[in-house]
Amino acid sequence: MIEPVYFFYFLSVGVSMPFFPPFLRGLGLSGREIATVLSVLPLLNVVMPFLWAWTADQTRRHARILAITCCGAGLGFVPLVAATRFAPVFASYAGAALFLAGIGSLLDGLAITRVRAGADYGRIRVWGSIGYIVSATGMGAVLTARGGHPADRLVPAAIAATLLATFAIAARLRGTGEAGGRPRLRDVRRLLGDRRLRLLLTVAPLHWIGCAPYNIFFGIFVRDRHLSPLVLGAALSMGVVAEMLALLGFTRLRAVFAVETLLVFAFAGTALRWALMPLAVHAGAGALVGLQLFHGLTFGLFWGAGIAWIGETVPPALRATGQSLFVMSMLGIGNVLGYVVTGWVYDLGGGVGPAFLGAALLELVPLALVVRARRLHRRVAQQPG
Repeated sequence: MIEPVYFFYFLSVGVSMPFFPPFLRGLGLSGREIATVLSVLPLLNVVMPFLWAWTADQTRRHARILAITCCGAGLGFVPLVAATRFAPVFASYAGAALFLAGIGSLLDGLAITRVRAGADYGRIRVWGSIGYIVSATGMGAVLTARGGHPADRLVPAAIAATLLATFAIAARLRGTGEAGGRPRLRDVRRLLGDRRLRLLLTVAPLHWIGCAPYNIFFGIFVRDRHLSPLVLGAALSMGVVAEMLALLGFTRLRAVFAVETLLVFAFAGTALRWALMPLAVHAGAGALVGLQLFHGLTFGLFWGAGIAWIGETVPPALRATGQSLFVMSMLGIGNVLGYVVTGWVYDLGGGVGPAFLGAALLELVPLALVVRARRLHRRVAQQPG
């Protein structure tokens, strides 16, 4: 079963995403240094997901390659428990990121195989959301009880432990992806010629650039406003609850709406969310936590639509490779640009508020592109013959 792998992997994400950036800040790293460290994974995501996925598709050993990436990532975080300066932090994180870059697309590739056999992707992926909630809430409570020290060594230790636990579970998987001949590079070139896939690979990084202020600096945003780690964990958990509901209901939504329409909802809701973010904190912790319900649109609906889009446009033999292209466009190109710009804005403006406002405006671009594609699709459908 692949559900436990999602659960344990997202235990690590639930610690790293909210608490690792504040940990780096607690070590004394500047905004640009934090952005530099965290930009390593997006930079590697431009290439490494494809290399890991291509290896899996070629060897037909998807589960074994997944286990290798989980093990390497976990071991890479171990030296961060003792690191105190930028150079060793950067080196250790870079080593972990080489393997981290492959986990997501390999895991989703195996899940899509099950979906094509009749499983519900939302019911599989929701176990990752549950893991995220458990770790984000639990770590927030533990760090608060330990005094809320920003450089608490428990953070990298927990990330390493959960990734190694993921390896232990993944090593027991027996999965090869989908049947079919081994793909060739010309198959990838043919795949990239699909107009619908190219649209997805355009709007996904634009959307993810706008998500950078949240993904990289939300923990610092909360801490800068003197709110506790418990509030941070609650806010992120609220977002993941909404994400879970969106994923669980996606199959029903997909039966009613076209994928393009679902992306319109996702992008419009995200633009509103980022515009309200700087205002919500002034209304109190409750308003900030409640606003994270929009994460059901920002990630849940968006991710479900992206997975469905990949399923419709990518042939079975290239499933892991096609998923890696989606991940590379979003977590690679999108994160590289988003992280660098957000780090620059943070140092220049003295906070993340201006970056959230810029993200709200940027979100209108993928919204406009998908609205246009939706209208063109309707016109073609209405043409006779």
